[in-house]
Amino acid sequence: MFHFQLVSLSGKKFDGDVHEVVLPTLDGEIGVLHDHMPLVSVATTGVVAIRRDSKDSDTQREFFAINGGAIDVADNSMRVLVDEAITLTT
Repeated sequence: MFHFQLVSLSGKKFDGDVHEVVLPTLDGEIGVLHDHMPLVSVATTGVVAIRRDSKDSDTQREFFAINGGAIDVADNSMRVLVDEAITLTT
């Protein structure tokens, strides 16, 4: 588990411990798990998929549409700063 924050101009959209985050970057989709190497990157327009627990199925993931932003991963903590993030429901 690691701590993940998704922060938009209107405030925090997600703030909690997660198993996995998959999100779009300039180089394609990346997945972040516990003990990921330090990373600073650019998020592109697309969908952030969050899996809270390793036992969660794909249908139990939470999804947010983002319009791009900044990604910072260090010390089992990840923060994604975006202008806007919209909760998607399945």
